[in-house]
Amino acid sequence: MDKWVILELEGDFNLTGFRATLEIRAENDFPALKVKGFLPPSPAIAAQLSHHWHGVYRPLGVPLRIKGQKIIHKGSISQRLADCQRSAQALRDRFRAWLNAESFQPIDRRLREELSRHEVIRFLIRTQDFNLQKLPWHEWDFFERYPYAEVALSTPEYESVQPKMQPGSPHPVRILAILGHSHGINVAADRQVLAQLPQAQVSFLVEPDLPQLNDQLWETPWDILFFAGHSETHRSQGRIFINETDSLSLSELRFGLRRAIDQGLQLAIFNSCDGLGLAPALEHLGIPQMIVMREPVADQVAEAFLKYFLEVFATGEALYLCVRQARERLQGLEHQFPCASWLPVIYQNPLVAPPNWQTLQGQPAQAPQPAPQPTPQSRPQLRGAKPIAPATPARASSTSPFPGFRRLWISIIVTGVIVALRLLGILQPVELAAYDYLMRSRPAETVDSRILIVEVTQTDLDALGGYPLADAVLAETVEVLQALRPTAIALDMHRHRPRGAGRQPLLNHFQQHSNLFTVCAFDQIAQDYDPPVEFSDNQRIEQVGFSNVILDKPTQMLGQHRNVTTVVPQQAAQPGGVVRRHLLSYNPDLASTQSRCSTPYSLSLQLVYRYLHQAEIEPLTVTENDQWQFGSVVFQPLTRRFGGYQTLNGLSTQLMLNYRAAQPGQQVSLQEVLAGQISADRVQDRLVLVGYTAPVARDTLDTPYGKMAGVWLHAHMVSQLLSAVLDQRPLIKVLPQWRSFQWGDAGWILGGSLLSGGVSHWVHTRRLRSRRLGLRLGWRLGAILTLVAMTWGLSYLCLVALSQGLWLPLIPTGLSVLLTGGFVVLRRSSKHRL
Repeated sequence: MDKWVILELEGDFNLTGFRATLEIRAENDFPALKVKGFLPPSPAIAAQLSHHWHGVYRPLGVPLRIKGQKIIHKGSISQRLADCQRSAQALRDRFRAWLNAESFQPIDRRLREELSRHEVIRFLIRTQDFNLQKLPWHEWDFFERYPYAEVALSTPEYESVQPKMQPGSPHPVRILAILGHSHGINVAADRQVLAQLPQAQVSFLVEPDLPQLNDQLWETPWDILFFAGHSETHRSQGRIFINETDSLSLSELRFGLRRAIDQGLQLAIFNSCDGLGLAPALEHLGIPQMIVMREPVADQVAEAFLKYFLEVFATGEALYLCVRQARERLQGLEHQFPCASWLPVIYQNPLVAPPNWQTLQGQPAQAPQPAPQPTPQSRPQLRGAKPIAPATPARASSTSPFPGFRRLWISIIVTGVIVALRLLGILQPVELAAYDYLMRSRPAETVDSRILIVEVTQTDLDALGGYPLADAVLAETVEVLQALRPTAIALDMHRHRPRGAGRQPLLNHFQQHSNLFTVCAFDQIAQDYDPPVEFSDNQRIEQVGFSNVILDKPTQMLGQHRNVTTVVPQQAAQPGGVVRRHLLSYNPDLASTQSRCSTPYSLSLQLVYRYLHQAEIEPLTVTENDQWQFGSVVFQPLTRRFGGYQTLNGLSTQLMLNYRAAQPGQQVSLQEVLAGQISADRVQDRLVLVGYTAPVARDTLDTPYGKMAGVWLHAHMVSQLLSAVLDQRPLIKVLPQWRSFQWGDAGWILGGSLLSGGVSHWVHTRRLRSRRLGLRLGWRLGAILTLVAMTWGLSYLCLVALSQGLWLPLIPTGLSVLLTGGFVVLRRSSKHRL
């Protein structure tokens, strides 16, 4: 497997020197190591580099592929050639001495320790310093010892691109060859080399104008872009001369080039002068690979390089090895053209693997074969009788071939642990608290106009004789309300025994009006919670509804928080219990104590039955599964495990209480009723509930919305049932489950875990691929913010779902998101930490 070596250099020659960071990784893997070093300041190298190229090399007087410039030649051609060769040797020696600096040796040593001489090595120099890019990096003695290594250039910042190579759809290699302004040079030789390529379709544009060139880039997919002709770089910006009169920078072709890249352009070859100014513009546009000339190039050198490179590249060899072989063959011309082998260089996007001739044809890449083994007596040839192929890596990659399966197992394990904790009831208190929060956070709803609550306030009690209200006051209240023709009246007050005067008028109202109801409570020893002693057996069934509510009371058990369920009369409720469920009915035969409260129906069920019966809705029935049904709506009782609940008894018919996110009805005070200050339209055909809200009655309960008077709680229960039947307002439900097996919740938790693992892996992968410290820290923060954002998004999703009646497992899924995402990030961080 090929190896990537990335040496990032940041700084300058004159003042700071260069901070060096070395990374080594296998193909398609993450960095296996990172080593830091330092190259000291060396103004002398920068000065000598400038003198060599501009003061010695360019004045040679050989035919160059650069736009004509006035150059004064001093001395004979042989003298100038000798001076250039001496200058090159001096620059080479100083460059090598600089690389031998003690502060750079940690990098040099690790390179030789970690890499095998038989590996194909792509060595990227990442820097923005223009002088560093012009140095002859191949003259580093490292490259002499590693014959399958070739250097390339890259800038520190780059973006991932997705090349459009389509295996399975073979086609000739599509080459757009631009033969630009060629005065004084021989581009015909380049054309001849291109025309002889096998499995290639070459289109030649000879000195085109800008519209012709632009149309070709837009209209036809290309694999290789080739340019031969005059070019130059001025102030780090390159220009090509496409004909005798027109030159342009690549930014003037940016839209056409982007189109070509989007359609699959993989490689650009600029067989022209001074190409380093062209490369950054092409890289900015996203082209994966480029081959350019560092400095002005002699016509014969450009012709020879193209011939040597394409001869080997068209046989299927690796791009880097082809460039190295072609570059080294140029040494045979250096007696006439000094530094010829210094000129060609690859400009590379490190996130894209270089193509070969087969992949450019849309064919799958061939499996690599072992590279030829060198003998001690001779240096291995880059090309001989057998083709060169990538060598087997010295070390196997530690990356799992199935990273997705590993994340899957992590998600399964995390989900299993969370589900087990949930089954044990450990998460129940937290889940119920989260449920309360979501319940309070739902958007507001309209007031239920079918319900009227008559509040008995402290002011009413003070004016009407104190607590409890006398029977005479209640009798008068019923008389006033009955005259306004309500559907039903419910007195949410326990009246087992007489309270003051007026007992008989009150009893007469019960006998005369079957739509008048009161309350009792079962499972109570105190007789105060029994129905009126004067009631007949039929009245105790037909005109009484129980007022018992279900409290979720947290308690401390074996050092762990648990929730216990208590069924109590509303006025006997103790602090600490929260009403989240709605008890519809129970079997009196199963009561733990003997009670005269023999009605099996709750007050809310009695009132709703009366209302729906008057509205001519199909009467209440019992399904074959013993479930209550009004019309088409079936009230499915809670199972032993439901949502966050893990310890329900599953015996009584109870629902989750889907509180109305507003008042469940209109309200008036008792004195307003007695004074005749309410109009008939507020009472007629409505359900009227009369109950205490005065603190002295101690008739308040804890709910997800805070403290609430018992009469209001009954109004919420009535509104829930009416709205479900008449308005299709959803009841609280959960994801599918089989009996008490919550497989739907488990699947949802697993899905959140898988999503978190995948997203965290992706974000962390981007962080590891970032080469700059600021970007890496940004991605690290991004990983944390991603987990936070996913958790927030999960909360919002659960809120929306609950608003539609679906209780999703927020806490277990949130834990799975945080644990899985955190584990994936920590595991990958520890794996790549040096």
